[in-house]
Amino acid sequence: MIEILRGARLFESPEAGPRDIVIDGGVIVAVTQAGAAEGGAVITDLDGLEIMPGAIDAHVHPIHDETFASVAQAAVHGGVTTIANQLYPQSDETAAAAIDRMIAESVGGTADYAAHVRWDRTRGLEDLLGAAEAGAISIKVFLAHPDKQIQSSLGDLVKAMSSAGKAGLLTLVHAELGDVVDDLGAVGLGSMGSMREVNAWRSTAIEASAVRAVAVVAQAVGAPVYIVHASCEEGVREASEAKLRGTEVYVESCPHYLFLDLDDVPPGGQGFVLPPLRERGDRDALRRAAASGLVDTLGSDHCGHGPAAKPTHQIAGAKAGLPGLESMLPLIVDAVIGDDPWLSRQRAVQLLSSNAASVFGLAGKGSIDVGFDADLVAIDPAGQRRLSVADFHDAANYSPYEGMTTRGSIARVWRRGQLVVRDGEAHSTGGGRFVRGSGAQRRGGA
Repeated sequence: MIEILRGARLFESPEAGPRDIVIDGGVIVAVTQAGAAEGGAVITDLDGLEIMPGAIDAHVHPIHDETFASVAQAAVHGGVTTIANQLYPQSDETAAAAIDRMIAESVGGTADYAAHVRWDRTRGLEDLLGAAEAGAISIKVFLAHPDKQIQSSLGDLVKAMSSAGKAGLLTLVHAELGDVVDDLGAVGLGSMGSMREVNAWRSTAIEASAVRAVAVVAQAVGAPVYIVHASCEEGVREASEAKLRGTEVYVESCPHYLFLDLDDVPPGGQGFVLPPLRERGDRDALRRAAASGLVDTLGSDHCGHGPAAKPTHQIAGAKAGLPGLESMLPLIVDAVIGDDPWLSRQRAVQLLSSNAASVFGLAGKGSIDVGFDADLVAIDPAGQRRLSVADFHDAANYSPYEGMTTRGSIARVWRRGQLVVRDGEAHSTGGGRFVRGSGAQRRGGA
């Protein structure tokens, strides 16, 4: 069935006037001035709305109290039509088998989904070649992690990046100096009494030093690298300087580093995330970096910990990570059209959609153009939304953004041309598909 979405302006360039977006078989086949598209099609009137590509959340953890299906269902309510799951193969499971398990367990979810495969020292080149063949888009290496079988050294990173490069996979890195963090704690120089104390322990200097070291490894190996959840100005600066030296490095940040800080931190464990929240100066510097292009992508780093894992009276014993799957797009839209704007329309679309599609080689995603999937979000620019856990669909049952009011409400969401959300309510569910990566030959950069 051919459908014409008529009259919405493109969020990226509303001054160009209303548009017709023609969809056939879930794919965009024409984009014209409103009223120019013809034919025996169903016409949907979107006058007064603005339309943008569905967001690509390239950093989602479908563990803790979440499942693959639950995150893929919650995502679309936040305008996220494609997620990239952090996939954790079991100890006796190949990466390819883990991808098969993810596909089987994603049935019932609505968003399309891709796979990052967590790397550890047991995974050699053959396993990564199998992951690439099965459709993975990257591997993930943790330089800091509570499980020391997963925490990797810089020497381990050399082996991981070398194998990933040969397999045509991008390497994602959690960039903190884990051994330094561990030993500071062991000699009594690390504290979790407050988020300020966590920030002092796992400092911006430790993060920035890790980013610099990772970039050195990437340049030596000759493989690309993607820094996840950059939280501070120093870290982004190190990555930017590495880019100037010719290293292929991409930088991701997260909404919590752009909209929260140590002066505005949720209580107890509900504000505990790693790297930790930073001073307001770092928050403001990250906003400038996102606005200028020094940050390439945004990912929610969604962690659906339930209340038992996030006590409000203390940080000790809490699990790290924050929910944000349904908050990311509303917060960024508000950063464009809200009362205190700091981001351009073009950069918002790049950060939320097009850059991730390019970096990860997600064919047909991230753009409102002919031949692309009709993954679309219609925004009512006159609408407002109060962010509240009462309206969210993830498993966390709390939100670090509780009570924030954002300008621009999500009116409708389409995934591959199918209306899945209308005015906050699910219009259809299920149908999410696995999006295969296709290696370095498709990665276009950001």
